[in-house]
Amino acid sequence: MAKEHEKTFRLIVDQHPHTWPEPTITGAQIKALAGVDPSFGVWEEIPGAKVDPEIADNQVVDLTKPGVEKFFTGKKQTTEGGE
Repeated sequence: MAKEHEKTFRLIVDQHPHTWPEPTITGAQIKALAGVDPSFGVWEEIPGAKVDPEIADNQVVDLTKPGVEKFFTGKKQTTEGGE
């Protein structure tokens, strides 16, 4: 028997559209979906924000909000030689 409310959620990662079967997704799942190195960071693109928030691997993002969620990945900024 098919689920009555089968719904997929749309998101864009690095300018590529994806669908996701759950109402939430984690930073680690976004990286896996995008096929990027697990050491990369994930940021949610917020229109008009001065700084786009980084999404931690275990952080849950709600995909039920109106609109398409947009994310981008990349190497995390590191401070060389600083301890």
